[in-house]
Amino acid sequence: MRFSIFLISFVALAQSAKFEPPRQADGHPDLQGVWRNASIVAAFNVEGQEAFYNEPGGKSVIVDPPDGKLPYLPAALKQANENHVHRELDPTGHCHTHGVPRLLVPPFPIEIVEDSNDVVLLFETEHSLRIIPLDGSPHPKLYRSWNGDSRGHWEGDTLVVDVAGFNGRTWLDQAGNIVDRNEHVVERFTMTARDTIAYEARVDDPTIYAKPWTMRIPLRRQPAGTELIEYDCIEGERSEIHYAGPPKK
Repeated sequence: MRFSIFLISFVALAQSAKFEPPRQADGHPDLQGVWRNASIVAAFNVEGQEAFYNEPGGKSVIVDPPDGKLPYLPAALKQANENHVHRELDPTGHCHTHGVPRLLVPPFPIEIVEDSNDVVLLFETEHSLRIIPLDGSPHPKLYRSWNGDSRGHWEGDTLVVDVAGFNGRTWLDQAGNIVDRNEHVVERFTMTARDTIAYEARVDDPTIYAKPWTMRIPLRRQPAGTELIEYDCIEGERSEIHYAGPPKK
């Protein structure tokens, strides 16, 4: 009986201690600040089992399917394997933007600026910029770009961002995994502690994958005074001799 009372009291205490995020004047969570991927993991291998960003390693960031494997359709898997051999073709090596969700993964700072109308994501890498309207407006018609078009809304304390209108030219990582023009991403930003945002992205691309899949990474707030600095990279760079690729014979 004493154990049961203790258990009930513990549950009640845990519920009362639920994290309460700082809030904007409109009552929504204040996500503003400079953030960075806390896991420093950026690439699934072609088999989908592990991940890497240059030297650092780590487990796959894919949380669904549970086995961590990208659910490729046969033709798309063949292309991904070919890309893995020719990693010098990675668009980011030519200074093109990383695309979505890859932009959230590299070990470069991301600044979030927010008001009642928009959330703006400023990325140090390639100086990418994403403006996310919160006014309920639809995606523009006949629009295609590297990062697609983002439209956001709040579901409780979670910022939900719908992203469509991609040009289909981005890779998901340095291992050569791909998406195409039919990519559709739903992102979720949830502040779970003062200095932590849980970032989740559900990727649906019916011409590349047999079913949607989901990745998740933590974003960690950077120390006060952290600034985005110059990222010296010119779009269209062609100095392929300096790119990562297959071992030189």
